[in-house]
Amino acid sequence: MNSAIIYLLVKEWKQFWASSFLPKLVILLPVLVMLLMPWVSNMEIRNMRIAIVDNDCSSLSEKLMQNVEASEYFIISGVHRTYDAALASLEDNDADAVMVIPQGMEDDLMKGGQVSVHVAANAVNSLKSGLGSGYLTNIITSFGQELQSSSGQDASIPVEIDLQYRYNPYLDNVKFMVPGLMIIIVILVCGFLPTMNIVGEKEKGTIEQINVTPVKKREFIFSKLIFYGFMGVFVFSLSFLLGKLVYGIAPYGGFGEIFVGATLLIIFMSGLGLAVSNFSDSMQQAVFVMLFFMMLFMLMSGIFTPIGSMEKWAQALTYAMPSRYFVDIMRCVCLKGSTFNDLWFNFMMLAIFAVFINAVAIATYKKQS
Repeated sequence: MNSAIIYLLVKEWKQFWASSFLPKLVILLPVLVMLLMPWVSNMEIRNMRIAIVDNDCSSLSEKLMQNVEASEYFIISGVHRTYDAALASLEDNDADAVMVIPQGMEDDLMKGGQVSVHVAANAVNSLKSGLGSGYLTNIITSFGQELQSSSGQDASIPVEIDLQYRYNPYLDNVKFMVPGLMIIIVILVCGFLPTMNIVGEKEKGTIEQINVTPVKKREFIFSKLIFYGFMGVFVFSLSFLLGKLVYGIAPYGGFGEIFVGATLLIIFMSGLGLAVSNFSDSMQQAVFVMLFFMMLFMLMSGIFTPIGSMEKWAQALTYAMPSRYFVDIMRCVCLKGSTFNDLWFNFMMLAIFAVFINAVAIATYKKQS
């Protein structure tokens, strides 16, 4: 690191602490969000993907699958021959739940016996799995009531449900929400702070003094990126510490995957803030533009609304949201213990976004000699 960047970093440090507002924001924002938001959130589900293992291959098992598919809440993602194959689709996020139809179901029901349908739900998204398994339970129960009514029997409903929640067995919604809140904090802090800093320098006229120095524009941008990158890592670490102390969040996976993903998102958000500030002439303009991007990143990343419950065009648009990939990383590592090998595509996309937006920030910074 050359001396110019070191001097610029010292300047950023002094400017940051000279502000009466920014140090308080960096501390209070993660504390308030982590302590309040998990208790006031709510969601609903649609288009839950279900993998089916049909061990009976009978007319009744076909009717049960038709009843599930006819519901507005479920989409059959595949019919598998083995339970292990269905669980693999659950592990790969190709399905949200697995339903196993037992062998001999039709014969047992025709003889007046009872059968047990096994359901395994992906409880990484605790609310989605809880509501979805409830809907599926109602469908299977209604199916049993239809059979009972058609047979004229008054006995108990002949179909039982063996329900299992995977990855989050107690459906703790806090464990689902807290990783998402950490992402929101990173988006807010690393997006707004660099934007407000450069635009503030424009309004004060101090940036004109930088423009007439021998400092190269890439050095200027890198100094901002490094400083606010470290600030983002600090805020993310503070959020993670609060999640551990207050909610007992301890990832099943490694910290390396989490912090590499967080660093890539922090670099992207800082670069986006710098790029937006390059095109903004006033604080109000910069804030409104950044607010637009942040709303997109938060609403279309799966933090609040499951992506599978969105319209098809919206689901396609989420692939252009870097936050989508980090949401998957956080929840898969924290609740499923996923590794770099499982999430390589997410890391690759975050790196591409980070490199691209920072290249834009450097290219669009107008340094006047």
